[in-house]
Amino acid sequence: MVSFTKITGLVLILLGGLGYYLYETFTVLIPIILGSLILILGLIADNPNRKRMAIHIAVMFTVIGLVVCWAGIKELPALLSCGDILTCESVNRPVAVLFRSVMFLVLFPYFVASVRFFIKARMAK
Repeated sequence: MVSFTKITGLVLILLGGLGYYLYETFTVLIPIILGSLILILGLIADNPNRKRMAIHIAVMFTVIGLVVCWAGIKELPALLSCGDILTCESVNRPVAVLFRSVMFLVLFPYFVASVRFFIKARMAK
């Protein structure tokens, strides 16, 4: 689970960096902030004494990210129906919708794996 936490953080950091490189807008830097927090918590979780706390906090940030990104997922079908994503008139701020959707798709598998990990750990006790 610790490795998955670090990988999720790194993917979010790369997503934000790529978004800023391609579109030069500050709002796509939000994944970098969330990814940095998750990555730092993954590094803290390397310490066996702090693993449980760090993973729980990382999942809390993941849930916050999922809630914030949910609006992007809801608007994704309208965005994909446009010919060109950048000039799509059917959604407000198409780049933000695209990056929120991708961020949701990165966070959701981590959330599911975390819940399964917590259930498995609880059953082992």
